[in-house]
Amino acid sequence: MSDIIERLEHIVVDSTIKARGTSVAKRRRRNPTKPSAKWVAPARIGNEVGVALAVVLGTVGCSHARGDSGGCTMCSYLLDGDERSPTADELLQQFDAALSDLADDSTPLSVKIYTSGSFFDTTEIPADVRAKILSRIAKDDRIQEVVIESRPEYVTPEFMHETRDILGSRRIELGIGLESSNDAVRAICINKGFSLGTFKDSVAIAKEYDIGVRAYVLLKPPFLTERDALLDAVKTIEDAAKLGVSTVSMNPINIQKYTLVERLWSKEQYSPPWLWTVLSVLRDAWDKVGSLVNILCDPVAAGKPRGAHNCGSCDESITSAIREFSIHQDVSVFDSLYCDCKRQWHHVLNHEDTSLLIHSRSRRKLVGKA
Repeated sequence: MSDIIERLEHIVVDSTIKARGTSVAKRRRRNPTKPSAKWVAPARIGNEVGVALAVVLGTVGCSHARGDSGGCTMCSYLLDGDERSPTADELLQQFDAALSDLADDSTPLSVKIYTSGSFFDTTEIPADVRAKILSRIAKDDRIQEVVIESRPEYVTPEFMHETRDILGSRRIELGIGLESSNDAVRAICINKGFSLGTFKDSVAIAKEYDIGVRAYVLLKPPFLTERDALLDAVKTIEDAAKLGVSTVSMNPINIQKYTLVERLWSKEQYSPPWLWTVLSVLRDAWDKVGSLVNILCDPVAAGKPRGAHNCGSCDESITSAIREFSIHQDVSVFDSLYCDCKRQWHHVLNHEDTSLLIHSRSRRKLVGKA
């Protein structure tokens, strides 16, 4: 069995690299003093509702995606970066430009630092820049929560000690893409490049410094049916809670350019999840572990052909309910939701193994072309 899995992993790596093609070489030059993206939005901060700043620092990009493995099957965030590593001053200017967006907001505030890779990877963010960014946050008493994104292999006692030492008593979470608690799914369907054991180790190291982990859970990796994806996501959220993560962020796949998922989707061999599936995962997971962790979801491209969607008529109301649930952690917001397309969704759950292509085409026609 291990030989078969290893061969499948090689096939997925090769296919992922081919899908990415020459896209990395074609990355357009960006202003190195401006972040790749930034936004401010309402957010759940611990047990309160506040305002969160999210900043995507423009770096050279994720080491996993830059390496020989080609990165994850669904992710093209590497293209948000630049072929040239920004200087220390340029990275600090990026962060300062984003932090200024919180000038008029009151506590509680959260700052989420993304790099389309790992904040603790020194090939993306040099150690002195990392310390200066954290120190800037530490000077603002309004900021009660800091979320830092990283792959688990960069979660070390040294980095955790530094982070806790600079940020003091603030709530700190590490955003780590667990995606699935099933090693085979994570390796073959996602090409994630680490084991569940590595993730467990990172949770344990972070806990030693009173740092939580925000586990990212992927909904509907390629090669899974809608039903299998639903069950895998619920099981992963349950497993993550048992491992002691502080928050779960459930992320339905959106079709990103130059990825293996896009290649499959363009050939009608993959379709994004139904919004009914998103809702079902959130409700089922909340029933199982809602008392242990906050469960969040903000589906990207919801209601569009490249994102989680239903028939088109009910997408907006369901997406709004999902986002309201994420802020207030109240599953009753789902109680009154209904649409005739729910019958088709139930049919897909029961029969997708034999009719995937038919249902994929019919749903795409309802919501329009990409």
